[in-house]
Amino acid sequence: MDILTRSATLRDRLKVWREAGMKIALVPTAGTLHKGHLSLVAEAQERADRVVVSIFAGLQERDGSRSEADRDLLHKVGPDIVFAPPVQELYPFGTDLSASVDIPQLGKLFEGAHAPGHIAEGLTLLLKLLNLVGPDFVMFGERDFQQLVSVRQMVNDLFIPIEIVACPTLRESDGLALATGNRMLTVAQRSAAPLLFATLSRVAKRISAGERDYAALEQQGLDALAAAGFRSEYFAIRQCADLAPVRAASRDLVVIAAAQLGAVRLTDNLRVRVIDRF
Repeated sequence: MDILTRSATLRDRLKVWREAGMKIALVPTAGTLHKGHLSLVAEAQERADRVVVSIFAGLQERDGSRSEADRDLLHKVGPDIVFAPPVQELYPFGTDLSASVDIPQLGKLFEGAHAPGHIAEGLTLLLKLLNLVGPDFVMFGERDFQQLVSVRQMVNDLFIPIEIVACPTLRESDGLALATGNRMLTVAQRSAAPLLFATLSRVAKRISAGERDYAALEQQGLDALAAAGFRSEYFAIRQCADLAPVRAASRDLVVIAAAQLGAVRLTDNLRVRVIDRF
């Protein structure tokens, strides 16, 4: 496993692989890795000849000890390259002069409302990485569902010739989705945290059973989380493809939620297929 920090060095290595006809997969991460990220690497290794894992936490420099822990963890699964550039490598002229990519209707929803500019920043960073790596496959977990939808739209709209691979959310045995913030939960909060997925599951089952009053189902979800001590930001039922409100003809839906539990913000989702019942 080679650790690279410079884009020129990365491009030189990738050129050799491409000339040899190898398929390349990219696993983009923000660092502070866990088993969910390792599962993405494993899936990438099944699909491609060579795997690149990028580690970039955004515009703030990361703690060096955490970076070392990430690299130690990746050694267990052995991607071919870990690309961990400093901020100035990806933003050589600073962020104020950097080009930006945005999807306005998605950028204002849910995670975009929680952190304005978050969606655009993530898409811009990803486009930089796609241009540097030129992968055949890019791996994403389904837990960050809005990110997945946004990335797919960007790739389609800008005619980027890559395949976005969505990997199922990796969960603990009690249903809690693996996430970096989980380590900050207290014992009592960790016991309560699986109720988020349980609530999503109950609502999804009601949709599968034929309930179509989506506003009422959303309110039931919010009420259940409040009763369990969560401070909900959103609990919504939307179309999978674009997170638009459900229409009469909609069939592929997602129940998506974010809620605060103590100091930890939890996000999760569950897809559900609407089947007409006659």
